[in-house]
Amino acid sequence: MEPVEDHAAITFIKEMTEKMGLDLAVTAKKGDGMLYVSIDGKDAGTVIGKRGQTLDAVQYLTSLVVNKDEEKYVRVVVDAENYRTKRGRTLEQLAEKLARKVVKNKRSVRLEPMNPYERKVIHATLQGHPKVTTRSIGDEPRRRVIIELK
Repeated sequence: MEPVEDHAAITFIKEMTEKMGLDLAVTAKKGDGMLYVSIDGKDAGTVIGKRGQTLDAVQYLTSLVVNKDEEKYVRVVVDAENYRTKRGRTLEQLAEKLARKVVKNKRSVRLEPMNPYERKVIHATLQGHPKVTTRSIGDEPRRRVIIELK
C-alpha cells in the first residue's frame, strides 16, 4: 500500500472532525482497490464511539464520499488508534473462550448483536473447530452469532 497525501476521504474526515471540535491527524494508504484511512490523536476515542459504532458510521459515510461518481468501487476502511485490530483480537479470544464453554457445558451460546465484520471474525475464528459450529440469526442491526455443538 502506498501513502496518499491528498484524497477526498482525508478532506471529508478532517472537515467533519474539525467541525466536531476534535483534534485528530488523518492519514491514508491505498492499493488493490482499497483505501485505508487512519485517525490518530487524543480525541480518537470520540470517533470510535461505543463498540466502534461511531467509527463504523464514519467509515460508511467516507465510503459514500469516496465512491460518489466513481466507476470502480473502492473499499474504504477507517480505523482509529488501531481499534479494529485490537477489537479483532478481542473477538478471536472471545470466540475461543465461548467455544470451550459450549463444549464443556454442551449448551449453545448466543452472542450480543454485532456488525457484519465482527460476526465474520467470530465465524472465521471457529471455522475449523472440531467440536463447534457457528451461525448467524436475526435481522440487521440485531443480527447475532450462535455458537453450538456440531
